Amino acid sequence: MDSNEETVQKRVVVNSPYQRSEVLTERTERGPQEPRYSTGSIAIVAVIAIAAVAIVLYIVVNRNANEAANRNANLDVASQARQPATTVPQPAQQPVIIQQPAQQAPVIIQQPAEPSQRQNTSANDDAAMQDIATKKLAEDPNMTGVVMTITEARVVLTGTVNSAATKAKAEQVVKGVRGVKAVDNQIVVTG
Repeated sequence: MDSNEETVQKRVVVNSPYQRSEVLTERTERGPQEPRYSTGSIAIVAVIAIAAVAIVLYIVVNRNANEAANRNANLDVASQARQPATTVPQPAQQPVIIQQPAQQAPVIIQQPAEPSQRQNTSANDDAAMQDIATKKLAEDPNMTGVVMTITEARVVLTGTVNSAATKAKAEQVVKGVRGVKAVDNQIVVTG
């Protein structure tokens, strides 16, 4: 019989007019068992305790090593401070001042461009604006379906986008390019 087992006996007497009977009942009850630790859980606790002790020892040893290194560094600095510094005086030099005679400001004369160069410049400007606008539109992945043509600083936008907001944004980006005079937005919204 375990220490947490208990035997309970009950005696019941039944009286009836013609008969008397006695009933004896015996019952064994078990109480709560005491917790027992397994070998595995004890081993885990032991390993954790050993690891904690090892960490503490490591910290203490490193702290002592750091203190010793600091002490040695302080001694080195102190020994260097004791040595006198050698200074060599340098002779003083006189500054040299150079004065230049005053000059007249240059006169810049700008001549007007020839007519053939003016037309070529417009085409160059259109190409430069197209490059800048294309780069700005390429920064937004939603603008991949936008196509533009620039003629005499007037931009025509075509292609497809997913939303009206993207269509409006494409127009604003192109209007922000320096030199653009007008934008005709013919982009189709598919979304």
